[in-house]
Amino acid sequence: MFDTQANPRPIREFFGHLARSFFETLGEVATKLDELPIEDKQKIKEGLIRLLSANGKAPASIKLLTSEDEELSRILSARGWWVLHRDINGPVKRELLRLGREEKTSEIDSYLCSLFAENDGARLTERITAWFKVPYLADRKQIILESLEAHRAGKWTLTIPTLLPLIDGLMRRFRKEHLRPSKNPKRAMQVDKFAKYYQRNQTKLLGKSFTRFMQEHVFATFDFNNGASPSSINRHAILHGEIFDYATEANSLRVILFLDTMSQFVQTMERRRKASAKVKGKA
Repeated sequence: MFDTQANPRPIREFFGHLARSFFETLGEVATKLDELPIEDKQKIKEGLIRLLSANGKAPASIKLLTSEDEELSRILSARGWWVLHRDINGPVKRELLRLGREEKTSEIDSYLCSLFAENDGARLTERITAWFKVPYLADRKQIILESLEAHRAGKWTLTIPTLLPLIDGLMRRFRKEHLRPSKNPKRAMQVDKFAKYYQRNQTKLLGKSFTRFMQEHVFATFDFNNGASPSSINRHAILHGEIFDYATEANSLRVILFLDTMSQFVQTMERRRKASAKVKGKA
């Protein structure tokens, strides 16, 4: 037993040190969690939501977990963006929410462009290097690397129409390898099919945000009769030569990050397929 009457100071020092260590460790854990990309946090949140729903403690607790994420999605969607899976962590999320709440959404494009331009575009280079794990994109490495250089040089009239067709091509390849084959082999894949499959295999926030951008901007219906484009990044309007004012840094970044989101998804689905086949092989 401790002789607290004889000398209580060592005991106080021991518990004081223990408390400081605990809160320092707690602070470090909180910082690391804050730095996690939103994709990783969504998996944790959806698990908590299922637990709360099962215990009948919704909807107030669930709203507390999801309200800021939904606000973020609305702010980004209004500016023609989606929730960037790997690039929005705590600090980035707070800045985007601040711009939205202070009605400075016009600054979102420049903020995101600067985020990917810092350190000589190291973040973009890292993202694009990972694309080459996907065979379809690896076969087009020269096209992609030259497009990256054009983006850095501000030649966005080159990057956007060069990379947009790769979105179509990657979707077709994905359909052949992961989805049911089309009854008509000459028919192009419906974007809706990919969008629905993507949503089913993503967390609710990320799936809804990306497919909304896909359907309302890149693949939104373009009326060739009146020539009014639903978006400055509309694939149909750009590749059919109907609009010419699409060449901005933000649009170039959108196309690159669209391909990046697809590349990440394709790789995730391939890992799942291999893991499933391995399990079946052991059965």
